Amino acid sequence: MMIKTEDNIEFDTINYGSNLKTRLAEQFKSAQDCGSIVSNKGCVLKNDDDTFTAYKNYTGNTLASAYFDDGGFISTDGTMYLIEQGEQAKNTGYIVSIDVNGYKKRPNKMGYDLFMFQITNDGRVLPMGAEETYWGTESAREARCKKTSTFNENGFTCAYYAMTDNNYFKNLK
Repeated sequence: MMIKTEDNIEFDTINYGSNLKTRLAEQFKSAQDCGSIVSNKGCVLKNDDDTFTAYKNYTGNTLASAYFDDGGFISTDGTMYLIEQGEQAKNTGYIVSIDVNGYKKRPNKMGYDLFMFQITNDGRVLPMGAEETYWGTESAREARCKKTSTFNENGFTCAYYAMTDNNYFKNLK
């Protein structure tokens, strides 16, 4: 699978199970390797119940670490990248979550400054919630970016709305 970035960088992600974090960190000139949340070392640590202290879901509730725990790095501009390339990504493609202002700056919430993207098996980078992503059906997308949703995964599809709704950021409270 090849990925072509906005800067016209193309690279082969190899196959499921390859170390995507290492490849992305090289391309984005990583300033700090954050290790793996699975081993609970590095920049972002998890609690004993596999939740984050550093991040919250869209409604401000606890966020499980399962879709973020296979590695991370911080680029030279401070952007934090969290990678999922384990079982959750095996059939659907890699998942990359991006904290656009870095984990040291608030609000550290899905749909506010943390957004999830999927690298499809054919190499496209799509905002999570787009039709060909893991939560790409209308009902799944809406349930995972909604102020009244009780899903722990609430906020996972907000990247789709942030990219398709011109008023998305104006409507955040």
